[in-house]
Amino acid sequence: MGIPHGNDDGFMADPAAGTGSDGAADAGTGSGTERATASAATVDRLRAELERLRATARTTAVLDQVKGLLAERLGCGVSAAESHLLQIARDSGVAPEVAARLLLTPEPGDERPPGPGDGPGLDLNARLRAGSRSRATPPPGPAPPGAGDLSAQIEQTQRIGNLGWGLWDLAAGRIHWSDQLYRIFGRDPAEGPLPLERLPERVVPGDVPLVVHLVRTLLDGSERVDTEIRVLRGEETRDVRLMGEPVLDAYGAPAAVRCVCQDVTRWRLGERALKASRVQLERRLIAAERHQAIEMQRSILPLPEGIVTKPGLRAAVRYLPAGHSARVGGDWYETTAIDGEGVFVAIGDVSGHGLTAAAAMARLRNGLSGLAFSGAPPDRLLGWLNRLTLHWPTSLTATVLAGRYDPHERTLTWAQAGHLPPLLIRDGKAVALDPPEGILLGATQTPEFAVETTALDPGDLLLLYTDGLIERRERCLQEGIDLLVHAASSTGCRDPEGVLDHLLEAFGAPNPNDDTCVVAIQIE
Repeated sequence: MGIPHGNDDGFMADPAAGTGSDGAADAGTGSGTERATASAATVDRLRAELERLRATARTTAVLDQVKGLLAERLGCGVSAAESHLLQIARDSGVAPEVAARLLLTPEPGDERPPGPGDGPGLDLNARLRAGSRSRATPPPGPAPPGAGDLSAQIEQTQRIGNLGWGLWDLAAGRIHWSDQLYRIFGRDPAEGPLPLERLPERVVPGDVPLVVHLVRTLLDGSERVDTEIRVLRGEETRDVRLMGEPVLDAYGAPAAVRCVCQDVTRWRLGERALKASRVQLERRLIAAERHQAIEMQRSILPLPEGIVTKPGLRAAVRYLPAGHSARVGGDWYETTAIDGEGVFVAIGDVSGHGLTAAAAMARLRNGLSGLAFSGAPPDRLLGWLNRLTLHWPTSLTATVLAGRYDPHERTLTWAQAGHLPPLLIRDGKAVALDPPEGILLGATQTPEFAVETTALDPGDLLLLYTDGLIERRERCLQEGIDLLVHAASSTGCRDPEGVLDHLLEAFGAPNPNDDTCVVAIQIE
């Protein structure tokens, strides 16, 4: 039987129990150490946070003190004084709090910093001109010229921003102008500042009523003003932004007027140059897109030279681009002889302009041309074409007139989807055919298209056209149709090309906003 071991205190303990007891003691010691470490870290963090808050409070106090001094020195509000401080700091290349401390640092020989008990007789200029001569640690690198001289900094700010200020003390009858304001108005400082009522003498004639109104508004004490005027400075005109406000006395009457003027001529010149460049760029982009669209259109829709002969008919085509800078549209036509099916004729107009309209025109024209070989009637062709339109990636609509001409029966079986009706010229008289029912493509999922059959005689002439021929902003669509009927009735010509030349001459210049496609078909 083993003999138990004793500890130093004379107590008998089982080794296993002793081990557990020692382990518990170790765990307790470790937990206390961790708590002490965590507490120390918390204290350090709180001390650092407290120091940061104290530094922030000191910085805030310094900034508030300098803003108050600047507001008193410059005769402006605290917000404006803060803006001046930020401008000074930015121009000097230092942080605002560094600039504020530099401004509050006393001159050598006056080691006493300004305190809250200083009276109004204290030299504020001296206090505000504490600059690079101070004992404060300068920022890294060379200090900019005049970084510590408030007057120089203000002058620098006015010069860089082309800013000038003026104060018209109405009660004392005194006027104060900054040096930069004399430069802005091109006035000799020896002549002294201008009274408010004489400001209209320094602007272009067209701005005189505006300046008179601004002066009256300021003198009435009704509200602030902020606008741009054109100042005559010698032989040149300058764009000047004028910002002013009335200063009211205790009775609400205007006691003074203060204004800040900024010469923005350079900015306005830049804006105008940028606008001109943007307009030029847009024109070039439109011209490039128009050129691409025209090339695409010509490759898809080649225009025939002279008369096109098909079974039982002769046809001529004219295509006129829009007269102005409008981009090419989606007008198109088709005349195809189909064995055993006569001649398929069609004309259409896709909404919109540019490459999108040209691409949609190609898809619809090629799709309809392919479907025409199925032998289906025109109304069914338009139904299929409507489904094709609805599956176009972008939303679009289109008008189409499609028909089959039977050269043996001399009949035209046709249908239309929102397109203008054809014109029939017979024996020197033109009439617009009554269109069958039909709505433009892309308007609805299940449109209904009717079909019409028109009997034709030898020598008859059919005129198919898009709305660019007759539609103008200054007249309605029906007036355009009436004009077309009148012009077609007075043509006195039976040749398709001669008829087209006469009609286009009657309508004058091309449509400035839309393309025009016209097809004249003569029945043999």
